[in-house]
Amino acid sequence: MWIRRQCSDAGRAIFTRRYNSRKMVDAFRVVVKTVKDIWGEMFNLVLMNLFTLLCMAVVIPGPPAVMALYAVCNRIANDYAVSWDHYFAAFREHFGKAWLYTIVSLVVTVLIAFNFWWYGATFGNEVWVQWVQGAWLAVAFFWLVINFYVFAFYMEQQDRRWRVAVRNSALVAGANPLFTLVLLIVAGLLLIVSLAVTPLFVLLGLSIWAMFGSEAVVNRVNAYRKRIESQKPAGGEPHGRKREV
Repeated sequence: MWIRRQCSDAGRAIFTRRYNSRKMVDAFRVVVKTVKDIWGEMFNLVLMNLFTLLCMAVVIPGPPAVMALYAVCNRIANDYAVSWDHYFAAFREHFGKAWLYTIVSLVVTVLIAFNFWWYGATFGNEVWVQWVQGAWLAVAFFWLVINFYVFAFYMEQQDRRWRVAVRNSALVAGANPLFTLVLLIVAGLLLIVSLAVTPLFVLLGLSIWAMFGSEAVVNRVNAYRKRIESQKPAGGEPHGRKREV
């Protein structure tokens, strides 16, 4: 019995190492593809980044402009050609839904920040406050992760509903923690560098963040589709039900 348990533990350890290694490789493949795609579409992305920042400065067209940028980045991630026609078509199509999610996202963000502050300000001398604030920090980080994926998922999925996009984002983040963490670190560092070098942020800052999220979503969706295809019997339907994407 002891030997069997030891063998089982060793097997799980080997599987975990292989699984984590595969996720690391997938993440760095996404990084490489993102850099290549940004370089290949540099001219369009720079102009669209500038226009999106201008729309955000005006405020009202800001959220739909961000959605339009994600629509373009989704096409690039799927290896399609892009143009301003795609940008403005997405801008018009998603104007209302962009503002809907923006308002909800702001409310959630404010509530998270308020709860973190309130516990510290109200019960600052209590030992358990640090644990509660730590929990809210974890919630804030998970909310950041969801927002890393959610716009890209909205553009990738056929069912254009925010509820579905948020659900898919949470599922992918939960199923691929190492993959997500690597991409967040790389994208975050590049974003920090672009903020430090202001002209770089003006030219490419938003596009870098949107491209990383879009490439990550396309990579995970394609991996899921390949897994489903591999489960198909010859000439038959796949085992199990495909999740909505």
